[in-house]
Amino acid sequence: MNLKNLSLVTLILFITSLFVYHQENKRGTDLLSGSDYIKGLDVNKIQKISLKFDNDKKITLTRDSNKFVLENHKSYPASTEKVNDLIYKIASIQVKEKVDSNVGDKELEKYDLSKEKRKYLVELYDNQGAKTVSFSVGKSHKGKGNYLHKDGKNDVYLSSSNVWINSSYKDFINTVLLEVNEDEVEKLSLNIEKPLEIVKKDNDFIVAKEDGKEVDKKSEKASEYVKNLKSVSFDDFHPLNDPKVLSLNFDKNIRIKLKNKLVYDVKIAKDKDDHFVKLQALMEDAPKEFVVNQNDGKKELQKIEDVIKAQTEAQKLNLEKGAWVYKIKKSVFDKLVKKPSYFL
Repeated sequence: MNLKNLSLVTLILFITSLFVYHQENKRGTDLLSGSDYIKGLDVNKIQKISLKFDNDKKITLTRDSNKFVLENHKSYPASTEKVNDLIYKIASIQVKEKVDSNVGDKELEKYDLSKEKRKYLVELYDNQGAKTVSFSVGKSHKGKGNYLHKDGKNDVYLSSSNVWINSSYKDFINTVLLEVNEDEVEKLSLNIEKPLEIVKKDNDFIVAKEDGKEVDKKSEKASEYVKNLKSVSFDDFHPLNDPKVLSLNFDKNIRIKLKNKLVYDVKIAKDKDDHFVKLQALMEDAPKEFVVNQNDGKKELQKIEDVIKAQTEAQKLNLEKGAWVYKIKKSVFDKLVKKPSYFL
């Protein structure tokens, strides 16, 4: 073999080795089937979650101390459980296979991954404001997985299962305004048309007073009313200083006193076809300090513990819900607003 042929063979071998190295290195960076699409996601470093949808909807969840709020929906507190579910869903997206490489804008369109066609755009930011994750979710492939593309990358992957992200801000909040265990109710004071007092006596609810006059009458309607307080939901919310609710007349009132001295104060207003409530938690007849004696039994200590828990619950409720006016459905309004004649 002459020198010229040897040089040619050497060149071919060198080029081949470069190609093999490139392919091996490329395979090393590709995601394997069954691997996580987003690797090393640190929940504690997520400061903001931005979700954009194909119908121009946008949801932004921003961390505020130890909770997230809906930044673009009046900064209402998001449900910690539902935000955690979202983060888990993002972290759990797995790859089935790589379907394309070196894609440009034109190639992204056929997977519905372009800015105009994508189904979702998911972006995560750290506490320095830096974007740490950004990927788009495209159309489904025969109902089995969606196409995925990371911002700034050239590869398109297919997820192992369909990716679904809720697009309504209501999906990220707890719409239950009030939950009352009827076994814990001690007394209800209603001021709808005129004052009415309902108390629990021998495991039954009785109408004790009407307009200040003694009644002492058992009422099945009263028991039914208390059961309806088990779960009171709202439909929308407004800050207290929102001009839309500033002029509302909260002329109806319900006070629900529990055995642990916690009182839910519910104020109700009606404006044409719309219905609203405000909620505040109070402590009634609770001692300012506790004295524990060595002779106190478990029952006495449990009472003290229950009151302390109630104080904590009252503070939490006022912090989360006391600064808002809630819009409720007419069906909820009708369950809450009952005239004295309904019970008698």
